[in-house]
Amino acid sequence: MQFLAPSVQRLWQPRKPLFWLVIAFNVLSSAMAWGLHLAQPEGTLLVVLTMLALANTGMGWWLLWRLWKETPFPGEKNVQSPADQQDR
Repeated sequence: MQFLAPSVQRLWQPRKPLFWLVIAFNVLSSAMAWGLHLAQPEGTLLVVLTMLALANTGMGWWLLWRLWKETPFPGEKNVQSPADQQDR
């Protein structure tokens, strides 16, 4: 995709399953926040559901970071694959 900025090209990779996991976690996070807003639970249920939503958001960000780190900038040379990094 030449029409996207190089930084966006590192993230927009529909052929990688990790990309779709990031999308799924972000959609689930939005749905959980919307559900919490609509249901307005109280007490312990509110705390538990909020913690689940925050954990889900954290997982989505962590997967996004992994996708960013595993993908080189377009045209970048001398990039190590994850297998090469494990040898060190």
